[in-house]
Amino acid sequence: MAHLMGRLRQTHPLPRIGLTGVPGAGKTTLGLAMAVLGRAYGFSPIVASIDDYYLPLPIRAEAMAANPFAIDRGPPGSHDLIWLNRSLDDFAARGRCSIPRFDKGLAGGRGDRSGHGEHRGDVFLLEGWMVGGRPFPVGPEDPHPGASAAEQAWCTRCSHMLADYTGTWERLHGLVLVLPQQWRHSLRWRLQAEARQRRRGKGALSGVQLERLLRCFWASVPPHRALQPAQPPGDGAPPVMMVVSLDGRRRLVDVGLPGTVSWPAPAQLSSSSSSASSTG
Repeated sequence: MAHLMGRLRQTHPLPRIGLTGVPGAGKTTLGLAMAVLGRAYGFSPIVASIDDYYLPLPIRAEAMAANPFAIDRGPPGSHDLIWLNRSLDDFAARGRCSIPRFDKGLAGGRGDRSGHGEHRGDVFLLEGWMVGGRPFPVGPEDPHPGASAAEQAWCTRCSHMLADYTGTWERLHGLVLVLPQQWRHSLRWRLQAEARQRRRGKGALSGVQLERLLRCFWASVPPHRALQPAQPPGDGAPPVMMVVSLDGRRRLVDVGLPGTVSWPAPAQLSSSSSSASSTG
């Protein structure tokens, strides 16, 4: 990643990089590590999460009211794109920007905005599970074989909503994609993250709520459709510049260019909410 930042700076004085992957993959941790490592290489990275840009809870809840999973954060349409675009534009112009803060522990684990901060740097790293996601034609087996009619309808709605994000992704110079060897690893990782929240005394999602969140993730932006790097973007979207593969314990398995790292097979999700072990 440090070499990628250095390479981009040769052509872009203030590069903007997207870091994307499934929930629980460690994108936030990797982003924070890159901030430390970047400084060791002479960079001053600004690390922002797309989660930081969630709309305030009342507005977000209204925008997500039609979600069949009863999840009001995460899917396309739950983000403040005006503020996100302003952050990217201000950074591109001046190397500094304002970023909102989102606290996942507020409102009983639903999370809400909690102020903002001013940041200055020479690299902007935007991490999030749907960063770079592009609209795609929804077929009969989307978002996964055996999906319910409600999941298919929500998938179609979210694919259309991704068009609103195209202008945001066009502001990025490249993407780094973090993949699990198996999609079901995402559930284990998120369970571990929620357990940490609970130990800290903050609001955390229950196992049922978490499974519903991950099913919502898959129905909203199925990564094998919306993030597939083998489909070269022709709409101004940033190219995938690096693919990272992790095993179930988040250990590095492989890293390389698109096409050189194995892509997980599409998940076979049960239509029953009790099948947590197969949720991806």
